[in-house]
Amino acid sequence: MADRVVPAATFPAPSVSALALDPLRYEDLNVTVTGRFRGRNLYGDQPDGPGRSRWDFVLQAGEASVWVVGRRPRGDGFSLDTAARVDTGRWLEVAGTVRFERGLVSLEATAIRAVAPPSVPPPSEPVAIVPVRGPAPEVLFSVPTAEQTDVPPGSSVRIQFSRDLDPDSLKGQVRVAYSGQQSAERSEPGPPALAFATNYNAGQRVLEIRFERPLERFRAVRIELGDGIRATDGVGLAPWTLTFTTGG
Repeated sequence: MADRVVPAATFPAPSVSALALDPLRYEDLNVTVTGRFRGRNLYGDQPDGPGRSRWDFVLQAGEASVWVVGRRPRGDGFSLDTAARVDTGRWLEVAGTVRFERGLVSLEATAIRAVAPPSVPPPSEPVAIVPVRGPAPEVLFSVPTAEQTDVPPGSSVRIQFSRDLDPDSLKGQVRVAYSGQQSAERSEPGPPALAFATNYNAGQRVLEIRFERPLERFRAVRIELGDGIRATDGVGLAPWTLTFTTGG
């Protein structure tokens, strides 16, 4: 038996800000929201990633953001690259189901279409968490790839990262050498010396390693990136290694 009756609170219309502020209210509901494409968290809007696929991307509006998973950011007349900042000015309308896992709000997309940016920027709204720093940078891919064999001795090495790096932090953190174990198996006193130079392309977030002379044939090469490498906001790269073998 009720003591009193009062009007229920107005249910906010779905938006990126509403999902970020109160995800449990929308969990498992099908919604449609609009926001700016921010790539694979290229600006550190989110503290972590869902890790569903390489196509996961952040949708941002005002000061709020959510992850979009389940579909590539492409459709009629557009195809966006999650690793390219040049694409982050596009606005998208995303329809899907709201998920809330590990403290992350995501939208499991069923449809994505490009829309025109709003004529008036959306009002800023407070969000539950505003990350001060972005996620740790990671290696997206390398050429050669891990454990690749028959690599041409005249090759260079290219490594692309998920976030912008502080170029100064690369100094002394890139180590390249021939395999010591292989030299021991060949009864050599030690692996041959290996001289190299590095160049970081900030626009493409690519580190290139060039060797002063062609690599020796049929040699295992190991490249190590130290934990002193930092993103531009100071977040460190987890130690990373690459091993490949040259051909004839």
